[in-house]
Amino acid sequence: MERVKNMTKKLMEQTREAKERIDSVEKSIEEMKLKLEEEQSEKERLIALCDEKDEELEAVTAENEEDQKLINTLELELENNMRVIDSNKNELHNLEQEKKHKDNKHSELQKKMDVFIQECMEMSEAV
Repeated sequence: MERVKNMTKKLMEQTREAKERIDSVEKSIEEMKLKLEEEQSEKERLIALCDEKDEELEAVTAENEEDQKLINTLELELENNMRVIDSNKNELHNLEQEKKHKDNKHSELQKKMDVFIQECMEMSEAV
């Protein structure tokens, strides 16, 4: 009987230890579940933040593309305006040369006319 008592006592002790280990494992499992939930929550927060940043990046990229199109258009306009300016400079130079030529011709004609008038006056005095 003593032997049964000892065995029962031993079994009860082993049962108690096993329950303590089970409780400890269950507690560890619960702690791990909480930690996992926290990690999952952090993961979801970071994913949402990344999605938000992706949307911001897409918006900025689209804005940059629009700005680049505008810059390209303005560069073309600038190039065209520079061509027009060069053309206008050439035309102005040609007009200045033409004016100079006409002024010279006018001056020559004025001198000839002055000589002609002088000759006419001399002829009219002689008559």
